Amino acid sequence: MKHVLLIFFTIGIVVSAEAQFLIKGKVVDAYNQPISIGDVLLYSVNKEDLVKYTTLVDGSFEFKEVAQKEYWLQVSALGYETHSQEISISENLELSIQLLEDVTELESVEVVALKNPITTKNGNFKIDVQNPVFSSMVDPLEVLSKLPNVQISPNRESISVVAKGSPLVYLGNQRISLDEFIALSVDSIESIELINNPSPKYEAEGRAVILIQLKQNTEKGTGVTLGETVSFRQNINNYISGNGNHSNGKWNLRGNLNYNTIGQWESNTFVFAIPEENIYSDYLVLIPDNKRMQLNSGLGFYYPINDNDYISFNTIFRRQTDKAGFETETLLQNGSEVNEIISETQNDNQRDYFSGNFNFNKQLNKNLNLFTGIQYSAFNQKLHTDISNNYDNEGLELDQTRNQDYNIESLAARVDFEQNLSENSRLDFGLNWNEARADAFSEVILPGTVNQEITNYDYEENLYAIYTNAESRIGERFNFNLGARVEYNQVKGQLKNDLQPLVERENTRIFPKVGLNLTIDSTKTLSLNYARNINRPNFSRTSSVRVFINPFLEAGNNVDLIPTITNEVTSNLQVGNTSIFGGVYTNQNPRYFLIGYSENDTVALLAENNLDRESGFYAGLTVPFSHKSWSSTNSVSLTYNKIKDSSAVFTKAQPYLYVYTDQQLKVAKDTIVSVGGYALTPQKEGIIERNGMVVLNASVTTTIFKKLQCALRFNDITKAMNFDEGYSINGVEANGTYYADGREMALSMKYSFGGNSANKFKNKDVDENLNRIK
Repeated sequence: MKHVLLIFFTIGIVVSAEAQFLIKGKVVDAYNQPISIGDVLLYSVNKEDLVKYTTLVDGSFEFKEVAQKEYWLQVSALGYETHSQEISISENLELSIQLLEDVTELESVEVVALKNPITTKNGNFKIDVQNPVFSSMVDPLEVLSKLPNVQISPNRESISVVAKGSPLVYLGNQRISLDEFIALSVDSIESIELINNPSPKYEAEGRAVILIQLKQNTEKGTGVTLGETVSFRQNINNYISGNGNHSNGKWNLRGNLNYNTIGQWESNTFVFAIPEENIYSDYLVLIPDNKRMQLNSGLGFYYPINDNDYISFNTIFRRQTDKAGFETETLLQNGSEVNEIISETQNDNQRDYFSGNFNFNKQLNKNLNLFTGIQYSAFNQKLHTDISNNYDNEGLELDQTRNQDYNIESLAARVDFEQNLSENSRLDFGLNWNEARADAFSEVILPGTVNQEITNYDYEENLYAIYTNAESRIGERFNFNLGARVEYNQVKGQLKNDLQPLVERENTRIFPKVGLNLTIDSTKTLSLNYARNINRPNFSRTSSVRVFINPFLEAGNNVDLIPTITNEVTSNLQVGNTSIFGGVYTNQNPRYFLIGYSENDTVALLAENNLDRESGFYAGLTVPFSHKSWSSTNSVSLTYNKIKDSSAVFTKAQPYLYVYTDQQLKVAKDTIVSVGGYALTPQKEGIIERNGMVVLNASVTTTIFKKLQCALRFNDITKAMNFDEGYSINGVEANGTYYADGREMALSMKYSFGGNSANKFKNKDVDENLNRIK
């Protein structure tokens, strides 16, 4: 590392000696919105010789290696008046330029062109949320589901990326939890981007990052947006949202309140056998109407001390209640005994989540910035269950009552430094600390007896991390970054009545990241990346809480789970708007949900388990396209994934295809018709086999009276979201199907009133383990 720093300092000295400077600028319109397309020219001061030329990229431009003297700067864009000014260069210069509209009075104008709302660059996908198809949605999670490669779980509580696993979620450069993302107003979001090769500045846990950018208005005033969506699936669902913000031109206050009532329908069926124990089970679970209530709220405040320094705080609270009665039909053979069992279960479930943080940002000098923050988060789940069984039509009897309570608290702090070593190099470094404590209480009562089983499990985890990342530009074509993160982790889990802990681990790990970008020419860029990542189990997966399915199978957690370590090399060739990407990876101790059984167990357990190893590769192509009133985004990828475990029956792994398409057609001035979806071919991954599916979606969106957005959406038209799964591992042979309630017709309305408000709201989560709490 000493040699790397020496190189960076040497580059800085050489650049300084040549007296070369940097000119950067931001170009906006009268509403402070970036002007995406335009020309920027740098002339000699007498306006006779053109010195440099560049174009606007999302409203920004940059001239590098500019000699110390006076120049004439000219900025022009179609539809705007040309801006010109004289500038004198004796140090790095940063400009803010506002262009005025070049107004021409016409009798009538009809806009027929449609900008593609999904773009790709260096293998990353980006959605323009201001597109009417997306801005009319009330739920940000639904917007996210429209990104290529992004998959939302049927229970809407987790996100995965094809060939990448669970992503991190960021708001700007600021880490947030999934709950905080769900609490955002779609109206306040400018774009959502999927970063497939995150830089070293992101935590070691992310192979992919979901990056959310908010709109950046500076107008004074108050704005309120009200929205409602009525969704027709198996049951009727209703989503109501209210979002507001206020700014006095300096400080900014924002809040939101969302109330959702959901009639969730769920079902799954599995046939599994344990040949060595002569056990066979065939069951069907049906939850016809889980009456779910969700209350999401948030409050945030941002106060700028000056142009570079600020303080802020942000809080969210989320409550979810589920009152679900479900029925299970089971055929169970245990040795020579065969039973037909009907089970009826009543669940009363409540989950509360709270998170609050405080941030302080200070620019210590021209080249050094300090950020520090502290965060507290808490999660509580209470589950009351009454279980009744009917064996062989002998009558339904109450079998047991369960009371379970799970609590976790997490406290985190961090300090980050950003040091500019020279115009072309930067060093980031910092340290993090996180402490989490959890308690899982379970009480099982058998009616008519004095038998009572109580389990109380305590869990503690401490994480200390230090990181550094160096970035440098070498010449006009090469961009290089090198970073590493060192983490020290302590884990302890123990039953209260036991003398020895069930789990006790202590690890120190290093996570390097290396990236190289080569600019071939103005239309071609090649990117190469290497990263070592970690994926830790959610804290709740290490608790002892269990959910009854039938008398021989329960869904639960695994206190013995350990993190998954990934080594991955990726590449991307960007040719214009087209991306050609690929990667190879290996995973140690990957985690999958499987049915397990041991000789001394009384029931089988469906839980997350570590397997030995996973490896594979992927390659793909993404092509966006726009022509007049039609825009199209198409992506196809081939993935080969092979899972191995010493206790599993291995079958031949085969590659599978993922195909994505999104087609939008502007049929009138304010009306857009959208059709799209994705397809997956059958997946054979060595141990686990899954089915293929073709999922199609469609929507019609329109705007009435300029402020009322209406949308009619049809999701999973083909009713294909049924997930088949089969495996043979640890003596258990299983085949089953999870039925998703995906087919939907939804009508949304959203109305905005009041003025635009809000300076850019700056706040970031300090706790890097937020996504593990639930």
